[in-house]
Amino acid sequence: MTLWDTIVAPTTPYGHSGIANIRISGSGSLNILSKLSGGQVFSNRYATLSSLRGVDEKFIDRCLVTLFRAPESYTGEDVVEISSHGNPAIVDAFVNAICECGGRIAEPGEFTRRAFINGKMDLVQAEAVAAIIHSKSIESSRSQQKILGGSLSKILTSLQTSISNLLSRVEHQLDVSEEDVSISEKKTLSSLLSEDIATVKQLKGTYALGRLLNYGATAVIVGETNVGKSTLLNCLSGSDRAIVSNIPGTTRDSIEVELLLGGVPVLFIDTAGFRTTQDIIEKEGVNRTYRHIEAADLIISLTDNPGKKHFKKSDKPTINVLNKQDLRGKKTNNSRVIHISSKKEIGIGVLKNRIIKELGINNISTEMTYLSTGRQYRAIKECSAALDRANNIIVPSSFDVELFSFEIRSSLDAIDAILGKTSPDDILNHVFATMCVGK
Repeated sequence: MTLWDTIVAPTTPYGHSGIANIRISGSGSLNILSKLSGGQVFSNRYATLSSLRGVDEKFIDRCLVTLFRAPESYTGEDVVEISSHGNPAIVDAFVNAICECGGRIAEPGEFTRRAFINGKMDLVQAEAVAAIIHSKSIESSRSQQKILGGSLSKILTSLQTSISNLLSRVEHQLDVSEEDVSISEKKTLSSLLSEDIATVKQLKGTYALGRLLNYGATAVIVGETNVGKSTLLNCLSGSDRAIVSNIPGTTRDSIEVELLLGGVPVLFIDTAGFRTTQDIIEKEGVNRTYRHIEAADLIISLTDNPGKKHFKKSDKPTINVLNKQDLRGKKTNNSRVIHISSKKEIGIGVLKNRIIKELGINNISTEMTYLSTGRQYRAIKECSAALDRANNIIVPSSFDVELFSFEIRSSLDAIDAILGKTSPDDILNHVFATMCVGK
């Protein structure tokens, strides 16, 4: 990747549509536009109708062209956006013509990477761009829009300022005094540090809900054969996704359905039923059931008989469900069991609400700002650990100021890493490679 090149890519999905958009970014953008338009003059940030041609001067399409001069553009460079008819042949003709004029096809996420390098956004905001593109619900998109708008960056920057002020106070002591830090000063430092530790702890605690909102959860339906697991999956999904039969062992492979509950994507997995069998394929299905249980966020233990025991071989959160309520009439007195009839769709709303509660979906608010990537969480854990070590250094009997300063700097380095100020190239490559070519 050469960041001084002029790059081009469609920013809309490839295929037939009403409109397609082609983006050009780089120092050669205006020159390329001049060649395609025959020297037509374009005003900055205004959409202008233009008949564009290739280098062979053959007509390509009549388009709306918008010019964004640096630095007032998405990438911070000169940017040209061409809105053409949504025909793949037209899009290809434009991309080829632009490359013939000196451009090259952009790599995945390269437009956003240039925005990051040119200071238009930090790494947290760049990750939000990718999350918005891949979000599976409007709630997830809203949450990431807040982060793109700078909500998380402001929290981190404020925290960084507070910790930096603490470091300056300590280093001032090193510069002006050869004596030990006074007890009163230690108390002041400890108080200030405790406030920062509390802020980091609160921020670290947001990751569980942030991850849930943006990546979803997995719920595994388990139980013996013929208790109605496949019928429950079909009932939840509103379609016949799984084959339903009275023959034990019908479900041998896992069947998956993703649903939105409270704005969170929940992947429901119908698994092979537990029973002793000599069938090799069915045995493998049961083995897969246990693997799904190991990876699940929630287990739905299903039975159709009040006298049967529910699945208890996991410490994962579990909802005990008694199926075929329509055949029994009376409910049991066990308040920990949810009574349903998958066939008659009785109690399904109650079950969904319980799933929402068990997964913590009801605690999510799009007004809150969450950590949402593993990279952010790992870095804030490093920051938290460094501050905890610094806190342990402040003791009445002794105070190693240099070691204290080292730990405080380590915490600041961790925040820098989250914002992308000191992130290695391999981390940056991973972040931007997850984006599409046109972003």
